[in-house]
Amino acid sequence: MKKDDCIFCKITAGEIPSYKVYEDEDFIGILDIFPNTKGMTLLIPKEHYDSYAFEMPDDVYTKFLLTAKKLGKVLDKKLGVARTALVMEGMGVNHVHAKLYPLWGLGKDFVPMIPEGEHYYEKYQGYLTTLLGPKADDEKLKDIQNLIVES
Repeated sequence: MKKDDCIFCKITAGEIPSYKVYEDEDFIGILDIFPNTKGMTLLIPKEHYDSYAFEMPDDVYTKFLLTAKKLGKVLDKKLGVARTALVMEGMGVNHVHAKLYPLWGLGKDFVPMIPEGEHYYEKYQGYLTTLLGPKADDEKLKDIQNLIVES
């Protein structure tokens, strides 16, 4: 199903030009025209699914993640980066998509990176960060744990 008012449906149908870097029968990968790092890429299903990835049918979700992995490895090789990050927050366009971020400047061998600074979000602001937050209170963690694992 395509949606007439969906920009990603129009892109996958070829109605709007894009910088395509990957395509198969189910998905396309395009360079983001508003990148926050060189090579930032979007993986978009050709079929319209609303933007919350965890509501996709399991078979499509599995294929989507495997395709994201394949595309991420292509970005690693072609752009010469050691890793590519994957994010699916689904808040910019109501058509499920994955954002692939080439992680520039990493060496070939894994080295833990813990950036300085802390940040904690009480409410989603339209973005997140990989900065750590302050050390959480053990009682609050137990409360959240109990909430999640309660039957």
